[in-house]
Amino acid sequence: MTKNNAAGVFSVAIGLVLIPGLLSAHHSEALLDKNSATTVTGTVTKWAFSNPHPAINLDGDVKDSQGKTVNWFAAGGGGVLGLSKAGWTNKTLAAGDRILVQGEQVKDGRPVMGLRKLYRCDGKEVPVGYEADESKSKKFEPLSPERVRELCAKGVVLGVIKPELFASAEGAK
Repeated sequence: MTKNNAAGVFSVAIGLVLIPGLLSAHHSEALLDKNSATTVTGTVTKWAFSNPHPAINLDGDVKDSQGKTVNWFAAGGGGVLGLSKAGWTNKTLAAGDRILVQGEQVKDGRPVMGLRKLYRCDGKEVPVGYEADESKSKKFEPLSPERVRELCAKGVVLGVIKPELFASAEGAK
């Protein structure tokens, strides 16, 4: 084996060892509290329909304990290709849209979550690429359009890890 061939084989071997670890690190959800089931209503301030997953910033309806608007960040759902096949485009959401998001909040209590369910405040569910029986969405019972409209009209943040950070929030059950 020549020196160049040996270097090539070595490079491929290293790549095969390292790439799976990098890919699983990319999809690590270790920061999420798998016991939480957080629901937030609010207004989209910006969003990105990009790889690896859509990301949504929204001003939550429930203010923090100082009376300031809490900007939530929710990312997750299927990848762009799968969501495109489900009808998503870069116009699926827009700044100013009223939505309800459900997901698993990060363990340290920041207003950040792994997106599991998404609804428009008119009651329509927006599929995020998880099947109903998939573990990522299983803990979130489907909401009826009436329940979504009710929660949006009320303005909620439910199931947060640190409810003391919010003016009127229910903690995780």
